[in-house]
Amino acid sequence: MTRMYQYRLPFLRGELADLPERLTLKDLMPLDHYHYCGTAAIDLAIERLKVTPESQILDIGAGVGGTARYLAQRVGCPVTGLELQPQLCQMAGELTERTGLSERVKFIQGDILEGITGQFDAWLSLLVFLHIPERKTLFSQCAAVLKPGGRFYIEDYVQLQPLNPKEQGTLAQMVACPELPFIPAYQQHLEQAGFGHIAWENVTPLWQDWVQQRLMQFQHKQEHYRQKHGDDLVQSYLNFYQAVADLFSGGNLGGVRMWGQLLP
Repeated sequence: MTRMYQYRLPFLRGELADLPERLTLKDLMPLDHYHYCGTAAIDLAIERLKVTPESQILDIGAGVGGTARYLAQRVGCPVTGLELQPQLCQMAGELTERTGLSERVKFIQGDILEGITGQFDAWLSLLVFLHIPERKTLFSQCAAVLKPGGRFYIEDYVQLQPLNPKEQGTLAQMVACPELPFIPAYQQHLEQAGFGHIAWENVTPLWQDWVQQRLMQFQHKQEHYRQKHGDDLVQSYLNFYQAVADLFSGGNLGGVRMWGQLLP
């Protein structure tokens, strides 16, 4: 399991202990969202993907299912979540059952690099591809799961300026991010896989503020969390949140949103 989830899942289970068996999406937020900017990011993805109640949507790197559940409830469309890590996939299914969304949301445990069966009207992936350096295989498989003209939406890390060795080490060791492209290379990888009409937005300032606020909010609540979850787990969170805030404040790491279509 990726290092960060070694403490995220125990934290989630601890927080769930105080919640009723039957859950609402509001009960779970922000516990089940591992991307930035919460549901606002998903709302934008819905707009960019032109999702309708009839759309078949794939969430690549679904985590514990927060994005898939919100999308299905807000739009009413069927959503499939693909998640590599078995523990996260199992938790995603359990939470979806407890929120009463199992008829519209399902999860598959698997690796996008190995492909999956089925074709979709659109896929999205929020802060997942930074963990996957095999971009040629990745985007080839992402193209294979789309119907002709299908749409995609990505939120991801990029390099704005060359990362220094310390930043590279922090990303690799704490974020499980072995390497990052610059934006032009990222777009080229997508085009080589058959995607076009690609647009992008640099969201670095937005994410800089968001990760700093996340750190400050956790610091403010840390004594409560220490009593509930223990020092080791809380310190792991503090170390991770501080590291990410430092990376964004350094000016070399950036954030991007990209969207487009699979060309006929």
